[in-house]
Amino acid sequence: MLEKDIENLIAQHPDDFFPNSSFKLQGQQVKVANCYADILFIDKYDRKIIIEVKRGILSRDAVGQVIEYYGLLKQQQPDAIIELIVCANVIPHERKLFLENVGIECKELGLSLIQQVANKYNYQFLDDLNRQKKETDTVRSVKTDIENPQIDVSLINVWMFQANPTRYDILNALLDPEVQRYSWYVNQYINQIKQGDIALIWMSGKEAGIYAVAEIISNPSIISETPAEEKYWISNEDKGVKRLRVELINKTILINSPVYRHELKALTKLANLRILRVPQGTNFPVSPAEWQIIKELINKKINSLKVSNV
Repeated sequence: MLEKDIENLIAQHPDDFFPNSSFKLQGQQVKVANCYADILFIDKYDRKIIIEVKRGILSRDAVGQVIEYYGLLKQQQPDAIIELIVCANVIPHERKLFLENVGIECKELGLSLIQQVANKYNYQFLDDLNRQKKETDTVRSVKTDIENPQIDVSLINVWMFQANPTRYDILNALLDPEVQRYSWYVNQYINQIKQGDIALIWMSGKEAGIYAVAEIISNPSIISETPAEEKYWISNEDKGVKRLRVELINKTILINSPVYRHELKALTKLANLRILRVPQGTNFPVSPAEWQIIKELINKKINSLKVSNV
């Protein structure tokens, strides 16, 4: 899911995101004064409504850019009535308050809502077709790790690795082509997590669920993050810290179709899944039986994307 996908869906179907708004589309990437608006609407009061779209968390840097942009618009068109709305998947409370105090509206658009609108209108995410072949091949390789009769299943571990989206912008980090290999804290099960294991990347919060499948490619050791992945920390206090970590490489990305927490909780056979029972922590074990069920859900998600893109 690209920012362009979110922009397109809002532009084409504003009533699904802003009910009863009566927004009329004037264009996308429209020049307004010396700036370019992601989306420009006119509302029923003949006001210009500018929508700025940010994927993932609304970062501190993005807030500064929006403030500067809004100031330029007001300066260059002092007599025009211009309203600015910032849309992002996750908007931290303090940033929402800051922007709304200066007259900028904030709209948090969860991934589930975006997916619902996309499904409603049979919208194809721009990145799905390019990723399909890679995802099919890599998910097959993950299945082989578990199902190959020549491999001792008891030696293969599967783990949930949890990310807090208000602390780390996991959505953008997972989709960044510069982050080919990335590291993850190991705070629990230090002696059990090892190279060759499978990591299910879990995002906590209102839309908690599994957003990627990764392979653990190193044993736990004290290492630093690369600059490419470090930039996604929200607080500077988390940057440049050497900690016990493992390195990961993604096998498949599920951001366009995550396996949500409520889907897992609906299955009685997953009632003892550790991350559902005691969600505090970073690393959680997944049993072979639980992984078999989760893997089937993941495959269904991927197959549904293939069907929708035919």
